[in-house]
Amino acid sequence: MKQIIYYQKENGKIPVQEILHKLNKINKPLTAKIRSKIQFLSLDLLWEKDVKFIQDKVFELRIREGNNISRVFYFTYYGDTIVLLDGIIKKDMKLKTWSIQKSIWYKNDFLKRFWNI
Repeated sequence: MKQIIYYQKENGKIPVQEILHKLNKINKPLTAKIRSKIQFLSLDLLWEKDVKFIQDKVFELRIREGNNISRVFYFTYYGDTIVLLDGIIKKDMKLKTWSIQKSIWYKNDFLKRFWNI
C-alpha cells in the first residue's frame, strides 16, 4: 500500500482538499468517487484508463461520474509515496495548460521544501 500525502502550499492551503470541500457542496457522488479513486490509487488497483502521464513526472488521476469529469494531479515520491498536487473539474475535453503548469510548480515546490522527508 502506498502512502498518500496532500501537497500543502506555504500559506497552509491544501489544493486537493479545498477542491474536494467545494465540490462536496455541489456534487457529493463525484466527490465520493474521487475519494474512492484516491484510495484505489494507494492500493495500485486502478485500470490503465484511470491514470495518464502528463509531463515532468506528473500524472493525472481521471475520474468520471455521469457527465462530470475531474482530474487529480499527482506524482510519486520515493516509490511508495504519492503526493496529490491539485485537482480540477473539466469544463471541456481539452486539458488546460495552466492546470498542468500549476501542478508542475506545486511538485517542484514540494521537492524544494520537503526533499528530505
